[in-house]
Amino acid sequence: MNDQNTSDSSSCHCTTWPLITFLAAMLVVNLVQLVSIIQESANVNQMAGNAQQAIARYKLVSDKLENVAKDLIKLSGNNNEAKEIVTQFNIQMNQPNGTTGQPAKK
Repeated sequence: MNDQNTSDSSSCHCTTWPLITFLAAMLVVNLVQLVSIIQESANVNQMAGNAQQAIARYKLVSDKLENVAKDLIKLSGNNNEAKEIVTQFNIQMNQPNGTTGQPAKK
């Protein structure tokens, strides 16, 4: 009787090891995927921060360029060099209401 109990117990242990090994492998795979997702999330957040900084720099440069263009257009009325620059680079300012400076047709 003792021999039967021992053989049943050992056969039970033999069938659980593959299952335990499979579950451990799945756990490792899922942990690697979790770490990868966390790293990608950190990278996305960093890229979003970089994009916000780039947008802020673009806005600053755009505002400064617009101010320079306005000053150059004002100077072009009195200064020939400024007028040449405005003509050469075709610098134009849009009207505040969004029209281009062309007279309205009657």
